Amino acid sequence: MARRHNLQQGAALILVLWLVVGMSLLVLAGARSVRQHTQVAALHSDQLRVQSTLDAAIALGAQQMAADPRKANGYRRWHLHFAGQDVLLEQVSGDGLVDANVASPELLQALFERVGGLAPGEAALMTSAVRDFIGYDSEGSLGRGGDEAVTTRGGISDISELRDVPGMTPDLYATISPFLGYNGQQRVNVNAAPPALIDALSGQPGLGEAIHATPPAMRSEAMLSGAGQDLFAITPAAGGSSLRLRALVQAADGRVWQRQAWLALGVGTDTIMPWKTEAVEVVQRARGGVVSPGS
Repeated sequence: MARRHNLQQGAALILVLWLVVGMSLLVLAGARSVRQHTQVAALHSDQLRVQSTLDAAIALGAQQMAADPRKANGYRRWHLHFAGQDVLLEQVSGDGLVDANVASPELLQALFERVGGLAPGEAALMTSAVRDFIGYDSEGSLGRGGDEAVTTRGGISDISELRDVPGMTPDLYATISPFLGYNGQQRVNVNAAPPALIDALSGQPGLGEAIHATPPAMRSEAMLSGAGQDLFAITPAAGGSSLRLRALVQAADGRVWQRQAWLALGVGTDTIMPWKTEAVEVVQRARGGVVSPGS
């Protein structure tokens, strides 16, 4: 009888221990879930806090360019300081980026290979896939004056449509999308291109900053000798192009947030603003970098 009683006590003790372990696991899982929800809520709160700052910076930057159209030409980067925060603004016109609708096959392949990091064969396949997706006819790019091209599909009206191109992975799109634009030309206008794009396409680090540090009147195609001249142009796109304005701000926790807007200056709208907002991207984390007066 004593032995049976001892066995029953042992079994009861083991059961209690398993219950304690089970309850501990439930408590840990609940705590982890609460912590994750708290982190997500904090991140969302940060986005809401910086959104008003970024929107105000974009509006102020657009207002400055509308007041002095000369400031809207080419590539420019400057700082605004208000509400106790330093905001970095970067402007680039569409012809300083790669417009998949009209870009030459050589430019598209260079984008996928030198920016996207694809092997030459893979870059060639992606170039063909993009052109097929856009809808070039059997004759390829049909000239209609200048760098304009005719497609059977009519081209894409939103850069994000390229996500649907067969073979386009999320990582590849995220890598090349900062260098995609609207209303461009077959080659990239080097006067309006971001330095990082010039460096990548030319294969010469520092070339972009060197070009933009040179007075516009002194720039020439000779500066691009041996650096893929067939990918760049010195003259802007005929008829002008949209302008991308990107604002970046660093939050107190060190995160850098950004927002991009596509604007058309000097066009008639139904608003009191002297520009038309063509597209605005959601607020998102910027890839690296620190927003400071020296950026």
